[in-house]
Amino acid sequence: MEIYLTIEELAAMLKLSEQTIRRYVLNKTVPYRKIKKAVRLRLSEIEKWIDGGCKDNVEDLLSGVKSDEADGGLLPETLDFQNNDGGNKEIL
Repeated sequence: MEIYLTIEELAAMLKLSEQTIRRYVLNKTVPYRKIKKAVRLRLSEIEKWIDGGCKDNVEDLLSGVKSDEADGGLLPETLDFQNNDGGNKEIL
């Protein structure tokens, strides 16, 4: 049987903050599954994602397609989100 992790379990395992993992899920950077409203991360897919250099294009990674990205698929340090008033808010 496949092992599924919660966001909290994956954060502890990778020694990252829960907020970081939630941001990866929000941006669809990390492979995840939704079971009703719960987010679960399949351990085997997370291992592929890490072994593949944490590429941004998760669908290509899981299907076995090679990416030519020169930057190595690094994640951005900050993300910009639109505020309701139309301005940008920087999130770390």
